[in-house]
Amino acid sequence: MRDVGLVVIAALACDPVVREAAPEAMASPMAAPATAAEKAARKQAKAEKKAGKIARGEAMLPDGRKKAGGKQAKAKQAKQEKARQAKAKQAKVVPSSPSPAAPGGPPLPPCPPENVLTWRSFGAGFLLTWCTGCHSSALAEDARQGAPLAVDFDTYALYKPFERLVYERAVTEAHAIAVDPDAAASPMPPAGLVPAADRERLAQWIACGSPAPN
Repeated sequence: MRDVGLVVIAALACDPVVREAAPEAMASPMAAPATAAEKAARKQAKAEKKAGKIARGEAMLPDGRKKAGGKQAKAKQAKQEKARQAKAKQAKVVPSSPSPAAPGGPPLPPCPPENVLTWRSFGAGFLLTWCTGCHSSALAEDARQGAPLAVDFDTYALYKPFERLVYERAVTEAHAIAVDPDAAASPMPPAGLVPAADRERLAQWIACGSPAPN
């Protein structure tokens, strides 16, 4: 009996130790530091989450604002590209147009004594056929095909200040292109050259001072 009592006492004495050690044993796995593999997995998951936000345009700046990305960035780039293409197309479509001529200009041929060309017999018809489709005071700016405002030839008074400019562009530069299509010239009209016979008559009329209506 004495031996049995000692066994029972020993068992009761050990029981609290077992109970106190159990929580510590249970807690130790939770307190263990993460392994290298676990750290790598967490880092990868965090990177994937951030990449997903950027793709949806949800990336956040340090101050809490959304950072442009994904669809927003693509929409902005598409808008800029569209504007660039429109600008390039406009520059390509607008033809070369004259500007007010400087005094002098290319030399004129001599006026023949027998000249009979006047505004009524030649000048008005020539300008109506070849020039006033763009250079007319009746046209709005967007209908002038790039022709400068106030450079108009639909009346004699409007044409007269620009007679040397007309000679330079419709005669001199047109002749240069007719001789050499690769010449650095900007003839008018831009749609096509005036026939040689009409260029000669225009040169004669202007050389004689563009005689006014009679």
